[in-house]
Parts: sequence; structure tokens; C-alpha cells
Amino acid sequence: MPLLNPAAPNFSDPLGLLAACHQRMLGLCNLLERLEPWIEEHGLDQDANDGARRILRYFNTAARLHHQDEELDLFPLLRDDEMLNTLINRLQQEHRNLERLWGALAGELDALLRNDYQPGAFRAAATPFTTVYRRHIREENDTLLPRAAERLSEKQLQALGRSMAARRQSEPQTPGQ
Repeated sequence: MPLLNPAAPNFSDPLGLLAACHQRMLGLCNLLERLEPWIEEHGLDQDANDGARRILRYFNTAARLHHQDEELDLFPLLRDDEMLNTLINRLQQEHRNLERLWGALAGELDALLRNDYQPGAFRAAATPFTTVYRRHIREENDTLLPRAAERLSEKQLQALGRSMAARRQSEPQTPGQ
């Protein structure tokens, strides 16, 4: 067992970074699913509020940037692949659906933070969001990212990483940073 965990992917590995974002999203879907039982047992305590804030912060910022990374930079590089083109069209439609579902869920998380938690409304917003996100991520991880890794040149990957970094107003990182 190594002493240190491997470094997280950075902009020098844009496909790895997208996959790492997917893992973070799945972790936050898990948190969403644990939130309701937590509140039933502990009430609207600090942990529930902190969890709601964490979910809101990530999906209001990082997830939106992630979708832009895919739609503005990655998808156009893969449009000439007939099989991927159909998948990309579906993934873009799912992004719109996820944005709509997020709007409803964000409203419920905001209500929770105002101590206006309604379990039924929360569940009705959280369940479809996590269900669609899990399926969406599975398709991207199982099909889109492996195919992108096969097809994209090092030059294209570097440009993708630079664009992702610029979107975040960050300096692109080199391997090992």
C-alpha cells in the first residue's frame, strides 16, 4: 500500500479530470440519498445544512462548468464519429433535463436551509435527479470517455485541458503538478 494516494487528475489529463468530476457527482448523489434519512433521525442539524450547502455549491458551479467542458470542447471533437454523434445528442438533451431537475432540487435544498423542509417535495425532486445523473454518468464513463481516449490526439487533449482551465480562470497544469 503506497504512503500517498495518487495525485488527482488535473488539466493536463482532461479526460481523467472529467471522470474525477463524475466520481464527485456520484458521491454527491449518494449524499443526497442519505440526507432524508439523516434528517428523519437527527432533524435539520448542522450536518444536514452543511450537506445541503455542499450539494448546492457543487451543482451550481462545478457541475455547470463540467457540462460546458463537454458541450463546448469535448463533444465537438467527437462529432465525426457516427456512433458517438447519436450518444452526444442524447447527452446534450440530458444536460437540459438535468438543469431542469436541478432547478427543482435546488429550490428544495434552499427551503431546507430556511428550515422549510418538506420530505415529500424533497424526495420528489431528489429521486429523479439522482436517477438521471447516475445513468448519464454511466454512459459517459462507459462509452464516451473511453472512445474519446482512443480517438483524440495529444494535441487535442492539451487544447481541451487548456480550454477547461481557462473556463475556470486557472493556469493549465503540467503532469506532476
